[in-house]
Amino acid sequence: MNIALVGVDKRITEILNLTKLMSLPIEITAYSYSIYTELPEIIPTIKNVDGILFAGNFPYMLSVDEIDKSIPVTFLEFDETGVMKLIASLPLNQAPKAISIDSVQGSVVQHVYRELNLPLTEVSAVRRSKSLTVEDIADFHITNYKKNPETSILTCLFSVNEYLKNQNYPCTLINHTYFSVLKGVNKIIDAINFKNSSGNHPAVIIIKIDKGEKKKTEQNEFRSQRFLYKYLDYMLDFQEKLQSFVFNKGSENYYLISTRNLIEEYTNNYRDFPLLYDVFVKFGFTISVGVGYGMNPINAFSNATEALEIATQAGNTVKVLTDSGQVISPVGQKNSPYNVKNFDKKIIQIAERSGITAENISKIFTILERQGSNHLTAYDLSKALGTTTRSGNRLISKLFHAGYAKESGIEQPAKGRPRGVYELQFESHLAR
Repeated sequence: MNIALVGVDKRITEILNLTKLMSLPIEITAYSYSIYTELPEIIPTIKNVDGILFAGNFPYMLSVDEIDKSIPVTFLEFDETGVMKLIASLPLNQAPKAISIDSVQGSVVQHVYRELNLPLTEVSAVRRSKSLTVEDIADFHITNYKKNPETSILTCLFSVNEYLKNQNYPCTLINHTYFSVLKGVNKIIDAINFKNSSGNHPAVIIIKIDKGEKKKTEQNEFRSQRFLYKYLDYMLDFQEKLQSFVFNKGSENYYLISTRNLIEEYTNNYRDFPLLYDVFVKFGFTISVGVGYGMNPINAFSNATEALEIATQAGNTVKVLTDSGQVISPVGQKNSPYNVKNFDKKIIQIAERSGITAENISKIFTILERQGSNHLTAYDLSKALGTTTRSGNRLISKLFHAGYAKESGIEQPAKGRPRGVYELQFESHLAR
């Protein structure tokens, strides 16, 4: 079992030294960086691992959206053992009474102080967020200190610690402990083992014709029967692909039971769900699909039912609800839903020439319309589609080689490498 350990170089060294004291059934490959702006360049280099373990919450939050959803990912938490070790190392009369902290919740600090029977007047903790930057965290601590100069700052980030100390703020670095590292390592091992076994866990798929679409299937009796046979014949092909069987036949919805492995294979690890497009093209109506995973068929059915409720709110979409409560949008819909009703001949033509699915072409049209410009980077595209930057680069490359995109400039972000800007030329290309 090979695990990637990702974090700032100093933290990686600390963790590796602690793991040497443990008897672990794993191999650890370190992926370290000096400053957090280097992290986007590190993630694409992680290959051939069973799981990814981040050295803390901050790098995890920055990177989790860029990682293949099929790989188990978690992070080492700074817990009460680190806080207790730090506070207990101080003379009793020097234990801070007001604390600003970014590594744990305020309640954890309160529990530690209660356990040590120490007075605590105030504790302020950073609220975790994917949009949070190192600068935001440093500003949080500075604001708290200015409000109360008696505040002691406890941080888990080397860069924040160094910056605040250079500014003469009272800052102390919190480190991992033997127990926090052991707990985190066991967590990723459990996640990997669960994934390896959960592939054979049941998956329930519920397919529902979208509201207002069902009337399209209502024709005269003979046409209706012929249409029904064609639809059921197609669904049998879909059923065969998933090696599934039908149950609850008395319902107007279509119910299948398969396994998680087969769902992940069909969706190419949640990158696509061809059924949506195929049903619209072949039969002229749209569907919503809920997929549920569970330890047993009852749990899977319950999760599929809940996933279908989420999917039908938008319509013409797929939602997967895992046994851990995670909701996955297989075709990267996130906050930019698309509609296969817009799959006209132009979109199908672009899809065929570029080798990109019609779903993604439709979504790209929606993105361009929303931003009011035909210019974007692979990074912009990946964020809008909810995919990895690598996937965004692949899409841009296919459009470029098909003649639908050309380079128009370079964008220099505040952090990271320069990005190529491309102009998408769907209309002019089709007009030729």
